Amino acid sequence: MYLKKKIIAIIPARIGSKRLKFKNLKIFKKKPLFLLSMLSARKSRFIDEIFLSTDSKKINKIAKKNGFKTEKLRQKKLSGSKSMTKDVVFDVIKKTKKKYDYFILLQPTSPLRSVKDIDNSIKITIKKNLKSLVSVNKSNQKINGAIYIQKINYFIKKKFFYYKNTYKFNMPPKRSIDIDTLKDFKKLSKYENNR
Repeated sequence: MYLKKKIIAIIPARIGSKRLKFKNLKIFKKKPLFLLSMLSARKSRFIDEIFLSTDSKKINKIAKKNGFKTEKLRQKKLSGSKSMTKDVVFDVIKKTKKKYDYFILLQPTSPLRSVKDIDNSIKITIKKNLKSLVSVNKSNQKINGAIYIQKINYFIKKKFFYYKNTYKFNMPPKRSIDIDTLKDFKKLSKYENNR
């Protein structure tokens, strides 16, 4: 919670992936990518609940072993290669029993995103009363996939992540790596001992 606003973190981690097989289970710093995002969310000062959305029993089992609450597996219609993340977020919002003001989407494919990035982006969003925020690579201003924050009632109405007035949260290039291919994953090796 920050300034009385409740926040849910959503970690989308399906088992399949087209370009890099089982990418959410790839190991970096001795942990699978999806778990790194969950552990970062746990360290945040402002996140009230962490919701893992997965179609994998193995992923759920690893999360549970690390002390996280797990849910029923994601439906098949939300787990295919053509499934859209926005539909997964909408599904999570429908399932949550508590009322939250904002969600923060933390994709496992951004393992270099820091807890400070998470907390600073939340503070900016709530202090400025923003409807939506996305993280971008500071060097080229392109969305880097690391952080998406949005007012839940606004998302339910619009069901998009990015709008003309969406606030861009700058992150340095070294923390903006988005893992989509084996080549991307190999880039991580030089960051193995520092973060």
